[in-house]
Amino acid sequence: MGEDLTLERADAFRAAGADGIFVPGAVDPGTVKELVNGVDGPLHVMAGPGAPPVTELAALGVARVSVGSGIAQAAHALVRRAARELLDRGPTGR
Repeated sequence: MGEDLTLERADAFRAAGADGIFVPGAVDPGTVKELVNGVDGPLHVMAGPGAPPVTELAALGVARVSVGSGIAQAAHALVRRAARELLDRGPTGR
C-alpha cells in the first residue's frame, strides 16, 4: 500500500492542521496497525467489503470508521429493485 508515503502525507496533513487522518483503502489489519502506530493523531478508515469488522478496527486503534456512501447506495439499490419489480409484475406481484 505504500505505508511510508502514507505516513509522510499524514505528517504533512497534521502539520497543516488536520485533526485526524483518513485512509480509505486501508483494510489489511497489519497495515491498519502500522498506520495507527505511525500516524501522530487519530486514524480514520472505511468499513466495507474486505475490511475487518468494526470491533477489530477499534481493537487495532482506529479512531473513526466510515461507510461513506455505502448505506445510501444500498438504499438506492433496494428502491431500484422495488421499482423494477413493480414495472415487471405490477402492483399485486402477479
